[in-house]
Amino acid sequence: MVLDRILAPFRADKSHQPVLNALYTTIMTQSRDPHFYAALGVPDSVDGRFDMLVMHCYLVVARLRDGGEAAGELSQDLFDHMFRDMDHALRELGVGDMGISKRIQKMAAKFYGRGEAYDEALAQPNDVALIEAIDRNIFADATAAPDSLAALASYLRAAQASLASQSIDAISDGRVDFPKVSAHG
Repeated sequence: MVLDRILAPFRADKSHQPVLNALYTTIMTQSRDPHFYAALGVPDSVDGRFDMLVMHCYLVVARLRDGGEAAGELSQDLFDHMFRDMDHALRELGVGDMGISKRIQKMAAKFYGRGEAYDEALAQPNDVALIEAIDRNIFADATAAPDSLAALASYLRAAQASLASQSIDAISDGRVDFPKVSAHG
């Protein structure tokens, strides 16, 4: 069955499960920080929360992919873990097998698209492309205040720098620290 082949990696038993749980819990907690929604105007919706989860998971995945083979494998396992969680959430919402397959494919495409946009934008010396990527992705169905876009760009750069300063060993042990959201707007 096509669905089984698509979802097989997400259902695999991973040896990194305690590490994945720790990383994913930290990512999820950070992505749900109320300051994103109340002060920075991120839409408090399924899409807004998904975009914040993607942004934070992208940051950790990107850091791990630069850390050698074992870290690269953990990066893939974290991606798979996130989509296992998405699969589970969709099933709890009553989405059928065929619907899950299509939604997971769309979500994965969004993850890769946003990751590519953030990679390109973060490589630029100024925040113009980063603000455009944030506006296009996080505020796709809303109007963002310029101050909110600038604050999110500042936060995203600070989070990337914070992760770059953290050792691959610490992250591979499930320990990751994000900057305070409130310090950026």
